[in-house]
Amino acid sequence: MMTNTKMSIFNKYTDPTTKDVIYKKHIIDKVFWNNINENTINHGFDKNDRVSVYIPKDVNDFSNYVDYKKYNGSNWTIQKGDFIVRGDTEENQVNGIKDLASYEAFIITFVDDKDYGSANMHHISIRGK
Repeated sequence: MMTNTKMSIFNKYTDPTTKDVIYKKHIIDKVFWNNINENTINHGFDKNDRVSVYIPKDVNDFSNYVDYKKYNGSNWTIQKGDFIVRGDTEENQVNGIKDLASYEAFIITFVDDKDYGSANMHHISIRGK
């Protein structure tokens, strides 16, 4: 599978002691990032930007990846509501998507694990808005 960039994913984490919610960054080195720019008509033109990202498993390190139900802040996962940014960011953690306003940030709306076919085709497909 071809790749064209790396990405930052910010996983939602609730501190068990303080109950504060933060989003912790993890870098995924090789992804295929595809921006989808659309204009919709709703009392004028509204821009409706979306993104599709494919994360090939054969060229990325998944040794510290866990199912979102087992995420504890020291590993990484992919789940709806997490944030993604193309490339790397200076921030290692944020309190919300507004902290990523200087980047082209998206909220994950869809996750699908594609573990069929040959090993070099296994990937995780995500979409964001």
